[in-house]
Amino acid sequence: MDSMPERMTDHWWWLPGMRPGRRMLLWHLLPHGQEEVLDLVRRYQDRLAGVDGLDLVPAEWLHMTTQIVGFEDEIPSGRVEALVAGAGRRLAALAPIEVEVGRLWVHSEGVALGIRPERGLDPVRRAMRQAAAETVGVHSLDGDPGWTPHVSVAYSNADGPAAPIVKALDRAPGSVPLRVGAAHLVAQVRDGHLYRWEPLAEVALG
Repeated sequence: MDSMPERMTDHWWWLPGMRPGRRMLLWHLLPHGQEEVLDLVRRYQDRLAGVDGLDLVPAEWLHMTTQIVGFEDEIPSGRVEALVAGAGRRLAALAPIEVEVGRLWVHSEGVALGIRPERGLDPVRRAMRQAAAETVGVHSLDGDPGWTPHVSVAYSNADGPAAPIVKALDRAPGSVPLRVGAAHLVAQVRDGHLYRWEPLAEVALG
């Protein structure tokens, strides 16, 4: 378990430019169909089910955000097509990657599962950033090239002590394999205390 925060804060604040119903384009890595990963998340969520102040992420919306592209209404469709093509060329040069997911990370806005090796998916992230830079530009919300790949298990919806979460996870499950064979471009909105999206493109590695 990584170092723990003393207090939790509300995750559900609005990033600059975000508003209800406004769609944002992102690249996600999705664990769909990988039952070991889904079972691991369920086991963590079972431990957290009685803890106040958390929104557990439904299985169908589990994801690993890899690249923020930008707001859909600011990007011409032709550039989105060029982005997908550019990402496709770069990811085709990478073999599918297997990492372990399960490194527990409790941060001030939620509970997540990181990966080992920590930099194991950097080639995927790098390919996406290069494709974005050449087609739509790297969006200001995407931050710097530093990236902490993780699957969020729960988001904090209140300010309060972290101790109940830490206690609930004192005997956390182990890690399981995660195979990354594709990246998904999605148009995502925030719907209350939930991120949901429409899939736009799937690009395979290899």
